[in-house]
Amino acid sequence: MLTPARIVKLLCLFFLVSEFAVRASGLTDFPLYNVDSEIGYLPAPNQQGSFLHKHSWAYNDRSMGVASAWNPAGHTNILLIGNSIVSGGNPFDQKEKLGPLIQETIGDTYALWPISAGGWTNINEIVYLNRNPDVAKSAQFFVWEFMSGGLSRLSPWSGDYFFPRERPLIASWYVARRYLWQPVFQARFSDLPPTGAPDPNNLKAFESSVGMLSGATKSEHPGILFLYPKKAEYLAAMQGQEWLPERAEIERIARANHLEVIDIAKRPEWNANLYRADGVHPLVQGNVVLAKILSSAITSTLPH
Repeated sequence: MLTPARIVKLLCLFFLVSEFAVRASGLTDFPLYNVDSEIGYLPAPNQQGSFLHKHSWAYNDRSMGVASAWNPAGHTNILLIGNSIVSGGNPFDQKEKLGPLIQETIGDTYALWPISAGGWTNINEIVYLNRNPDVAKSAQFFVWEFMSGGLSRLSPWSGDYFFPRERPLIASWYVARRYLWQPVFQARFSDLPPTGAPDPNNLKAFESSVGMLSGATKSEHPGILFLYPKKAEYLAAMQGQEWLPERAEIERIARANHLEVIDIAKRPEWNANLYRADGVHPLVQGNVVLAKILSSAITSTLPH
């Protein structure tokens, strides 16, 4: 017979078993974030781990998505700037992320430094560059991702269930909220970047930041702007439609700074099967294709 005392004991046992199982699984071994009103959020520096014990991740002393400490001496430094397309997130092992894939292809003559966080717009990225002027000034080349809506507004911090600030005290409760409750009952919240038309002030800030980076490289061909479409935008492009409302302004900025523009939607290597089920992020194979496209553009421009 289930007496109240026995029910309490069973519930306590269930909680202890669940808590042990969640912690042992590695589900809470994820990156932590610093939060403030100016940048919204960014990965905390000097951390590394392994989500589910198989998806390793690392952030160095400047919150870049690599284990190596920031050291601009002795290499041709390349900044890779973007959002979750660059950072990859928990579903990817470190070696499967865009930055490490590019680094492996271009070789150790170059040092590639990924600057990114899931959900960022170009405005968050600009704040990072403004806060780290020595990083910007040390670049000999840069690759900057652009998605539609990237100049709409700063992406704000959307809470600890997307960008946690600390390890959860009760791991089982956190995981239940994050992976069961949140997707079903709070679907209005998202870790994707905001969308919308460019804010004129943000466009000016982007143009200024691109100009600053281009000048710092002291190169005739200082960098690349790569335009990344969501799956629906890619399919629209395949029908001959314009998928990027900001294209004219982005191409104008690129021309003024002698940048190459790579539209992923126009690349024959890219196709609709390279997207994950969310229709935004690439699969691992998609990352491989992106890395080949960008690596080829980098090595054809920079000296060996």
